[in-house]
Amino acid sequence: MIGGDMLDLQAKISSFRKMVWDEEKEKSESELYNSTEENSKLIENKKSELEENLKESLRERKIFAETRKNENVSKKEYEAKNNLYLYKQSLLEDLIKKIKANLITYTNSKEYRAKLNQDIKQSLKDLNLSDDDIIVGVLEKDLSLIDFPNKEIIDDDFIGGYYISNLDRDFRYNFTYLNKLKDRKYEVGKKLNQLLESESFNESKN
Repeated sequence: MIGGDMLDLQAKISSFRKMVWDEEKEKSESELYNSTEENSKLIENKKSELEENLKESLRERKIFAETRKNENVSKKEYEAKNNLYLYKQSLLEDLIKKIKANLITYTNSKEYRAKLNQDIKQSLKDLNLSDDDIIVGVLEKDLSLIDFPNKEIIDDDFIGGYYISNLDRDFRYNFTYLNKLKDRKYEVGKKLNQLLESESFNESKN
């Protein structure tokens, strides 16, 4: 049964990266998309570890049910579900950390450096804003890559990308990678949860 589940998991992992981000919408951040594929092995390894722990937990629960009252069985089931939740959270955090590391690497690439200024210009065009009326914030290492009259340094915690604000700072559009990563975290977690709780995975718990 486990062998069949693992084969099914391989197919689901292959499609997982396609579900996380829509290719057309994320062409300008190809590293976000590609890093999901690079982390397929991480998902598979964590999945195997999770399966083994769940199998052991189920064996213990069966013995426990034979020797304890129903209320104690319910407690054990609660603990098993809690362990599953903790494993899911651990897997999600590992995945997000790996994606963040890949994004940091990407911001040092020729591709990123070559298109940063153009990306900002395109955002201004989309927002119908003038170069002279806004402030562009980028990482210190990216400051020399952009050509705008008003620019400032943002914290390295933003990973990469940029933000745009008006001169009075009444508004700010956040196009930083940190902001994009935060926006994607829920979506990635949702897709990951669907993967782990797929029909084949549930069968291994029965």
